Amino acid sequence: MLATLQLKKREGMSNLPRELIVDILSRLPVKSLCRFKCVSKPWRTLISHPDFVKTHLHRAQFKRLILASADSLYSVDHETSYENDVVAVALDNFPLDQNDDQFYPIAIISSCNGLLCLNLQPDTFFVFNPATHESARIPDAPTPYEFDHNILAYGFGYAPSIDDYKLVKAVNAPLVAVFSLKTVAWKLVEGFHYEKPTTEVWEGPLPYGTHLNGALHWVFKLRGGYECVIAAFDLETETFREMPVPANSVSGFSTGFLKGCLCLMDLDFGLRRRDIWVMKEYGVEKSWTRILVVDPCYVVKPLCLWKESKILMTIDRNDNQNQNELVLCNPKDGTCKNFEVVGTPFSFYADTYVESLVSPKFSAIV
Repeated sequence: MLATLQLKKREGMSNLPRELIVDILSRLPVKSLCRFKCVSKPWRTLISHPDFVKTHLHRAQFKRLILASADSLYSVDHETSYENDVVAVALDNFPLDQNDDQFYPIAIISSCNGLLCLNLQPDTFFVFNPATHESARIPDAPTPYEFDHNILAYGFGYAPSIDDYKLVKAVNAPLVAVFSLKTVAWKLVEGFHYEKPTTEVWEGPLPYGTHLNGALHWVFKLRGGYECVIAAFDLETETFREMPVPANSVSGFSTGFLKGCLCLMDLDFGLRRRDIWVMKEYGVEKSWTRILVVDPCYVVKPLCLWKESKILMTIDRNDNQNQNELVLCNPKDGTCKNFEVVGTPFSFYADTYVESLVSPKFSAIV
């Protein structure tokens, strides 16, 4: 009886127009689509097709918070409603195998279109899709000796105009190393003429570039000067352009992303970050808007808007080397309160991602 019902369902779906099938399937969660690949060869072909993957990504509604501990990744549904609005539960645990002789914490460089770029120190990189559990290791860069010992910044992002994902490594030299997932190859690019700002906050972890509008963004000091600028690396042309920092800010920044806008975390005196500057119109200096965070903290990283009203972010109150806290900030008065995640470790990196079908083995499907 069950087999007969399943057969009728398949026959019914097969009579639907292909456009309608695509429209229905592209609105479903990744977990369901991965199961549906087993329904038939035509469905597997459809769901795996690059055009369908892009359609599903465009309609992606399932957003997650990701926490990286010393040896595991935890996916958290931070948008589910709870009686206590600052409590979430870890849903899934994604362990990553590492060499027991070389055990390093997992750092999340960036999240882009459902792909996480992970750095397993000192110089091992993976691209990982936590929704499909696919992963691919990025080969070691055949670069000069200085790239292994003088890294200033990392970044990972997507260039929509050429449909390619790239990892970028910058050093204190005129060179940038760029890895393409499409060509599966590294290349060296000239044009990096910046230095790190001379603030103590830069003695901590390496800055990870913020991906927006097909470019990676960092705050650097112009070489030989004192002025800080936003250095934007265009992932298509592989060239830098510069944008101004807020006129009334201090000097020590890290970049971030909030509700589709580039933002900066400003370093107040006393090494406590209290201001978040949001560039509401990309590239327009006058559009910088300040959000005050009055809760004392050393490092701030905004993650997303929570229930469209508060800013979910990580803070480090005492520079305890990644002993972060998750908090909800009220942008109206700058106050913060803890956002508890049950079942995760005390020390972690945090980011957000959307569930997608994008494969880290990108060169095999484009």
